[in-house]
Amino acid sequence: MLEALVYITVMAISPGPNTILSMVNASRHGLKKGIWLNLGMLAGITIVTILSFIFSSFFYRYIPQAELIMKAVCFIYLIFLALKMLFMSVSSEASASEGFVQGMILQLINVKVILLALTAVSTYIIPMTDSTSRQFLLSMLIPLDCFISGLVWAIGGSLLKSFFSRHTRLMSVLFFLALVWCALRLFI
Repeated sequence: MLEALVYITVMAISPGPNTILSMVNASRHGLKKGIWLNLGMLAGITIVTILSFIFSSFFYRYIPQAELIMKAVCFIYLIFLALKMLFMSVSSEASASEGFVQGMILQLINVKVILLALTAVSTYIIPMTDSTSRQFLLSMLIPLDCFISGLVWAIGGSLLKSFFSRHTRLMSVLFFLALVWCALRLFI
């Protein structure tokens, strides 16, 4: 169980599309408005985890073929997000529904989240117990851990909001580069 928690936590808190987007969103809109993105991420991660739980043996068997397609879709979406961040100003406002939907969609195509859920469920959780209900409950630690990790990054972004607003262009370029790096790391 400890190995599963360590793996899930390290994967959830490490820099990636979710953490960067959570931080940028909260730095631009504040934590109160930015929470919708995190709630969307929670919904998306929950969906991915449930699907991973239900179909883990199928996906696990065919992951080499599916991985390239998931990476390509995620790469395109990450580049889209990077460009959006590069050209978005700190004062631009997003509605709560856009933040929620964007957060949820990112999870449905986020290779890191998909592989996190598939690996944790198939490698750690399913072998841990024969009880389907216990396996499912343990699987729900994945979205919970990811949500808490996203909030940690969002709070950091919210606390740095005034700094980000004074250095909008620099921060936009840095976040653009970080997301492009995440996209490129899918293939290298």
